[in-house]
Amino acid sequence: MAFAQALGETRPEYTEPGPSLVGHPTFCVRYKGDRFYPESIPKTINVRSGFDAGKDIQLGAPVRPGDTIEVRSTLHEVYEKTGRTGSMYFVVIRFTMTNQRGEMLAVVDNRFMHR
Repeated sequence: MAFAQALGETRPEYTEPGPSLVGHPTFCVRYKGDRFYPESIPKTINVRSGFDAGKDIQLGAPVRPGDTIEVRSTLHEVYEKTGRTGSMYFVVIRFTMTNQRGEMLAVVDNRFMHR
């Protein structure tokens, strides 16, 4: 509820306790952390030294109070682009979140740019 309220959300399904309470859909981007980076990221690319280059979010079932959330990460894509200052490498890490019932809650493709 606090997350939704901090966003300025006013819809009661995100802000008021009760049987219809669900997690705000954008909360799924908070489920991950450094420990979820897959080992398959090329060692020459350090996502911690680059910057966040955007996210794509596919939402599934709503998160409900008491849900146990499992997060799996995979290296989805690595590609190169050339900009004004040279080569840039983009790494896309896919985070898939499911609940204890095996329902997909969200898939987040997180892009990082590295020089």
